[in-house]
Amino acid sequence: MPDPRPPRLLPRLWLLLALAVVVGGAARLGLWLAYAGHARPLAMLWPALGQGLRYDLATSASAAWLILLLGLPLLLLRRRALAVRLAEWMLVFVLAVFLLTAACEHFYYAFYKTRFDPIVFGLFEDDTLAILRTIWDEYPVVQGVIGLLALVLLLAWGVPRMAAWLDRRIPRTTRLGRPFAIAAQALLLLVVARGSFGTFPLVRQDLTVSPDPFCNELVLNAPLALYKAIRTNAKEARIGSDAEEGLRKLGFAGVADAAAAAGLATTDPARVPASLFRTAPGQPRPLAQSPHVVLALLESFGADLLYSDGPGNDLLGRLRPQLAHGYHFRNFITGQNGTHAELETLLLGSPITPLTRSRNARIAFDTSAALPFKRAGYRTAFVYAGGASWRRIGEAFSRQGFERVYDARDIRERFPKAHGTEWGIYDEYVFDFAADLLQRADARGERLFLFVLTTTNHPPFTLDTPHRDLPLDPSALGPRADEDKAELRSMMATYQYQADQFGAFLQRLDSGPLRQRVLLAAAGDHNLRTHYRYDLPAEVPDVDRIFGYLSVPDALRPSTPVDVQAFCGHADLVPTLVSLALPGQRYFDTGRNLLEPVADGGQALALYQRLYTREAVLFPLHKPEAHAWHDPRHIDVEGRAPSPGLMARARRVAAQVALRDWHLRSAVIAARKASVDRRR
Repeated sequence: MPDPRPPRLLPRLWLLLALAVVVGGAARLGLWLAYAGHARPLAMLWPALGQGLRYDLATSASAAWLILLLGLPLLLLRRRALAVRLAEWMLVFVLAVFLLTAACEHFYYAFYKTRFDPIVFGLFEDDTLAILRTIWDEYPVVQGVIGLLALVLLLAWGVPRMAAWLDRRIPRTTRLGRPFAIAAQALLLLVVARGSFGTFPLVRQDLTVSPDPFCNELVLNAPLALYKAIRTNAKEARIGSDAEEGLRKLGFAGVADAAAAAGLATTDPARVPASLFRTAPGQPRPLAQSPHVVLALLESFGADLLYSDGPGNDLLGRLRPQLAHGYHFRNFITGQNGTHAELETLLLGSPITPLTRSRNARIAFDTSAALPFKRAGYRTAFVYAGGASWRRIGEAFSRQGFERVYDARDIRERFPKAHGTEWGIYDEYVFDFAADLLQRADARGERLFLFVLTTTNHPPFTLDTPHRDLPLDPSALGPRADEDKAELRSMMATYQYQADQFGAFLQRLDSGPLRQRVLLAAAGDHNLRTHYRYDLPAEVPDVDRIFGYLSVPDALRPSTPVDVQAFCGHADLVPTLVSLALPGQRYFDTGRNLLEPVADGGQALALYQRLYTREAVLFPLHKPEAHAWHDPRHIDVEGRAPSPGLMARARRVAAQVALRDWHLRSAVIAARKASVDRRR
């Protein structure tokens, strides 16, 4: 007997959540059964299903809120029956999207061995007909379409009946209590859409539930995986079929023209790639006589805050005494203004960014910083305080010569008390994890090349972990500092904590069994950004200047003084480490050995736009003007025509950048062509 009472909208929305969870769970189970293989125990599936349920609820609750907002005008016009009917059809539509994307992704995984990613948009860039023929020949397209239509028709028939069944069984409130019940359910839907009842909603770290990348890939549902692919594709550096595109943007007619300007020994395009690499001088030494090598990128460790460091404003902590034991470079310039972009320029020598965030994540580049060490017999490891799914760094850098990519989950497994912020584990545990890796490798007689990336000194500048009570004085930053003193103190506290924990790490290496057996380079990734109001371009050196440091075993130190005032930057770190640790090894030539004498005051390139020299800062790189130094922290606002010597220097640097751009574009184009050839 039909219910004479009017139908209600909210039970339909809760039905959407329930059915979306069923569809999402079934899709993950289908991926597991088809592609997990026999080696993975079933126990590895449950965390992915549990975390995936949260994403299904968040996605479907967001859709439910959209349906509620669209139906609200009809409810206000007392057209409840029409609003409910519209909601039922929209519910079927949303579930059909879930089913369609899940079905397509199931077979997409069979083809590409990955969840939806920007390669899906390459259907129209690669050999589209070849791909479509493969899909038609290899997969049950007809049966799939028929099955999908049958499921959608089943939903269209069943949703109204299930909704009516719920209507009869969910108690109705009184007229007085109805507004409160509706408001409470709407609020609960909002909380579910947020994905968490805690401080933060679902974040990128929540995608990591296992050391197994396949299990982590199961967490997102298909619509979210497609949305992520769309976002990534929109941010991808566009690399078409023209490898010389970047050359021409920097003003070079072709490879030969750039090679001549760069001063290479050859201008033959076939021989230029080999000229972009250099062999470290000296005779190769036995691995047992080589040092462990650490390369650390420290979040937002800009140098300008250090000008305010002093007894009442201790910004260095335990790092202070360590600076005297190594080389603290006072004019170290950032390569890029973002962490991921800096990863690519530091570890791959890439002027192109983002290079590895989408389909290129599977390409192995011969420019990688890890490769010389791996060829020499080192073990190679990448330690990131956050989740390895961030910008796909786990997938991308595991293909760049890093044998293992560790992230927050690995650190928590080693240190169960480790905790952190939305962005990653606190630095204390990250550095303890790094020290343990070094000590274990040393105990096994191995040599380790270790890259470390921290996250603590990042907004929201949270520091709810035990730390040393060191003096801080926001007023020491002067009148141009941020006016919100509470926020400024939070920024300074995480900055101080990072420096202090890095200093503790250096102390541990210096006083333990690894003493004189570790070669270490560290630098900030970029400036802190929001603590000062900068007068640009006059104060651009304070924006670009970051912390740079090198710790060298006595046996590798030069006998001549090192110019720590010379300009240098991220591009010089890998050449320095390879030159010191791996004589005879070949590496991508992006800079100089920082311990060698430099007669011209050095140089550094910020954001591939601003060239720092002793005489002036030149920008933009393709058509530079020279901004002379007003004092060590300011440049003249007005630019002038560079001297012939400075112009030639800028032209040479631009040519080197252009050739690196060409080399990497060529690698991407070749990899895509090889991928198409394999599919034919």
